[in-house]
Amino acid sequence: MTIQKLKSIGLSMLLLPTLAAQGAEDKFYINNLNHCKITKTAINDYEPVKFQSTNNLLRGTGEMPVYCGKKIIIKGRLLDQNCVPVSDAKIYLWQADCDGKYPYQPMRSKVDLSLVNLENASSFKGSGTATTNNLGEFYFITTYPPKVAGEKSHVNVRVDHRMLGKLQTKLELSKSHIDDLQDDLDEILTTMMDDTEVYSFDITIRGESLSRY
Repeated sequence: MTIQKLKSIGLSMLLLPTLAAQGAEDKFYINNLNHCKITKTAINDYEPVKFQSTNNLLRGTGEMPVYCGKKIIIKGRLLDQNCVPVSDAKIYLWQADCDGKYPYQPMRSKVDLSLVNLENASSFKGSGTATTNNLGEFYFITTYPPKVAGEKSHVNVRVDHRMLGKLQTKLELSKSHIDDLQDDLDEILTTMMDDTEVYSFDITIRGESLSRY
């Protein structure tokens, strides 16, 4: 082996640790500890023109609750892509009533009007608004919706955050989402429950929130 080749090999060996270190710095290995799967987008055409300002879909402020169907609670947590809770996000929820119809005026004009009932005497509003707390949590009081237009029972949700933008999705109310423990429900919510089923969901929005833990 020539002296020139030995020098070349020696130089390569010296460069290898540097190149390896650079490669390690450039790569970011995603794992369950630092990455949450982004929630899939799902668009629903029956978003209301105007949302109710409370998280109780069963009645308006000052109304007596007169509705059909089974009362449920939807409990959620909003996370960013690093699994950090996102606070101060607006959560808008809408759904069909027990008859499979939307009891409000939809925002879009090209919809199936047979799925809209503006003459309903029920106190059920079909939409509501909540704000996430410092743990990213929110909840709604509503009724269990039937299947609509061949889709499984679900509610529709739009997330709106000043830094992370918007996300629209749907939450399917399957048995796997029933929360049997309910240990983290606050005292006020617990007193309203009786035997009410609680459906629990995590929603992950793309981006990084300002708070890192």
